[in-house]
Amino acid sequence: MIVVQGDFVFKAGHREAAIAAMIAVAEGVKQEPGCIRYHFYADLADPNKFIVYEEWESLEHLNAHGSADNPPPHMVTFRKANEGIRESASVHFMTAERIER
Repeated sequence: MIVVQGDFVFKAGHREAAIAAMIAVAEGVKQEPGCIRYHFYADLADPNKFIVYEEWESLEHLNAHGSADNPPPHMVTFRKANEGIRESASVHFMTAERIER
């Protein structure tokens, strides 16, 4: 399983537009093959910061989701919606395995 965690900071005054873009992209991503989980969370200390948490069945599924050559339409829309309103982003990719306790 591939886990993705990212931090997105949006420019002040653009919180509502950012939320709308995140809701729209999450709906599309959750329908993609191999997507186990895809959620955005608001940072409690910074109203302009959001965290994305994703789980993917495989690296191949994640690569199809993030394709630069042939991205899913909802990703194209999300990237365009972020132009001019996103201040910064950092994304981390990890492999994980489930354990039973």
